[in-house]
Amino acid sequence: MPGQRLNRNQHTPRRARWRGRTILCTVLGLLAPAFAMAGTTAPAVAMTLPVVSSGGGHSCALMPDQSVWCWGHNNTGQLGNFSENQSTVPVQVPTIPAAIGIAAGYGHSCAIDTTNIIWCWGSDAFGELGNGTTKYDSAPGQVMSIKASQVSAGNGLTCAVSLAHKAYCWGDNNYGELGDGTNSDSSTPKLVKGLTGVQAVAAGYFHACALLLSGAIYCWGDNTFGALGDGTTTDRNTPVLVIEGGATAIAGGFDDTCAILSGGDLKCWGDNGVGELGDGTDVNALVPTQVSGLTSGVSQVTLGEDVTCALAATPTTTALCWGDADGHGELGNGSFDEQDPFPTTVFGLQSPPSGGPGGPEQIAAGAAHACVVVVSAKVECWGQGLFGNLGNGSTLDHAIPTPTIGLPEPATAADAVSSGGYTSCAVTVNLNAACWGQDPGNGTLNTPFTSAVPVPGLPPGGVGQVSADYGGCAVTVGGAPLCWGDNTWGEVGNGTATDQASPVPVTGLPIVETVTTGGRHTCALVHNDGAFCWGDNSNGDVGDGTTTQRDTPVAVKNLPANLAQISAGGGHTCALLKDGSVKCWGSGATGDLGDGSTSDRSAPVAVSGLSGVVQIALGQVFSCALTAAGSVSCWGYNTDGELGNGTTTNSDVPVGVSGLSSGVVAIVGGDISACALLQSGQVDCWGGNVTGQLGDGTTTGSLTPVGVGGFISDGASIAMNATGQTVCSLNSSEEAECWGGNYVGQLGDGSLANSTSPVPVNGL
Repeated sequence: MPGQRLNRNQHTPRRARWRGRTILCTVLGLLAPAFAMAGTTAPAVAMTLPVVSSGGGHSCALMPDQSVWCWGHNNTGQLGNFSENQSTVPVQVPTIPAAIGIAAGYGHSCAIDTTNIIWCWGSDAFGELGNGTTKYDSAPGQVMSIKASQVSAGNGLTCAVSLAHKAYCWGDNNYGELGDGTNSDSSTPKLVKGLTGVQAVAAGYFHACALLLSGAIYCWGDNTFGALGDGTTTDRNTPVLVIEGGATAIAGGFDDTCAILSGGDLKCWGDNGVGELGDGTDVNALVPTQVSGLTSGVSQVTLGEDVTCALAATPTTTALCWGDADGHGELGNGSFDEQDPFPTTVFGLQSPPSGGPGGPEQIAAGAAHACVVVVSAKVECWGQGLFGNLGNGSTLDHAIPTPTIGLPEPATAADAVSSGGYTSCAVTVNLNAACWGQDPGNGTLNTPFTSAVPVPGLPPGGVGQVSADYGGCAVTVGGAPLCWGDNTWGEVGNGTATDQASPVPVTGLPIVETVTTGGRHTCALVHNDGAFCWGDNSNGDVGDGTTTQRDTPVAVKNLPANLAQISAGGGHTCALLKDGSVKCWGSGATGDLGDGSTSDRSAPVAVSGLSGVVQIALGQVFSCALTAAGSVSCWGYNTDGELGNGTTTNSDVPVGVSGLSSGVVAIVGGDISACALLQSGQVDCWGGNVTGQLGDGTTTGSLTPVGVGGFISDGASIAMNATGQTVCSLNSSEEAECWGGNYVGQLGDGSLANSTSPVPVNGL
């Protein structure tokens, strides 16, 4: 009856005078109650929140405990961990003392310790480490001669503000970017001529700027595209006045510069070839020009290669970016390829009027990616992921923010959760996997575990993602997939049909980005090679054009090499393409594929009428999509109200979920219900409710969304699997809570009793 269904680069050389595709610009802020902003800067609440700085292909975070962690590209040792191996998750910079500031440059990074000594590491081709040599170093070393209150790292260039409010720069000086009146490189700090009363500096690619205590701004260095803002294209090896007064922040980019003026008015100047000045044109500006719509309320600004981002009160705090998404999604608005010369809201990063855990507090743009710190103390990043830039355990590009994992958090916190038919799992803060329920991967089968237990057989501290169902699969930070649990249909992918009590490698897959577990099949995105699936294929679930069961992975037909997401349902599968469209395959008897038919498909077909999709979620025999506008549509089986449109009528094309036309940041689908995570941290669920999976304190189903009672999410993490009647999410303290079905311990609360409201997971 209804409600009862439950089945199972090497350093960049000095460029010629043309627009290249490399940059950087990021600066740093201090852990202090008040200070001047320069580029990427810490807000006044930085004593309790991380501070993030983004560079060429890497980022670094200064944590509240004053430790420094970096992730991403590491070809010149810019992660500071004594290696040249890139990392898709944060690694600690081990040898610097307690820090009060950070700066990520194109190929190097710097920090300031509590005694105001500057430490730098990474590329040193032009002396940008400031230690008197030009030999790169993957271990932090002290900068000679000065102590500083703020530091900014560019490309082959570093600048700092001394305790005497002087500006110093060192490194590359081909265009006069050291500001010392010469064009000679220097491996030790050089005094920038003629400036006193300096409160902040901003190093760009081949130019730099300073903000004085008087509110004046001076710039020097390369001026090919007008980055110095003095009305000319003449390079300057000493500072020239740009703004006489009233400025409160400065940031430098590839060939452009921005300043915040009194009242939060934002002006930018320089190169504008892809709209990065935000004035609605692609015309370069040789003097400061108004950013469209941002005449007040701007609190932070940061520049990347082809993108500029800011935090502004509109009226609540909103993250905005403009310029070119450049194929990587660096605008963060859900589009991988859009070019926009006007400020556009980053998806999911607008504080609701009542506040919320996902509200942005600090922002930093790198070459082709950007990161924010949100109210809940999470770091989230978007854009290019090729080098591990996003710190989320993969090298997949993301056009919307995705949480960085592995940064220090309380021992009771988790980085991610997943919930399936019999099993629930979490990625812990130390990047291990822990699971609860039946078949948790700990060497036992068919035995319920009502609290979280470690999953042995996975690399310690090396788990990037877990997807739970009747057992589960994990992806290591190196991209290796391992699965365990029920293997009746070959869904473990090791070439057998024998259940596996512990993780075993999936056979024959190259580097995997993400994995998704469905009812009786499993799928993965493979780095630059499309999607692969394995397991039950009786309805074409695997997508290889056949209905032959597969106990090892096979390629899904007719999909591009680079996909945004894949999601496995009870008997069907869908993929989100980078153009925002969706294709599905497998069982279509109740309209699950959304192509206007009720036919099974053994190869992908396009879902009708969908565009601008940023996330997909599949249930047992229905599917849902989240758009860049924050709206949700679903299609397929609807006897229990799974489509959320107030009816029980199936639909073979997408229909809107009632009341969810905006403000949604994540969605999940289950056996007979679905849930949405809102910007406010509220969770809304709809559909069947026989085990309490709607979380509203009842077991009464709802044909439209109802709020989960007494629970505020962290604003980023929620989980439910296509075959499950259990929902898990991280609360605003990053602790795992679950609700709904618990017949084999899926809630992890120490019992086998269902719960109609969220309960904490034990053992994490």
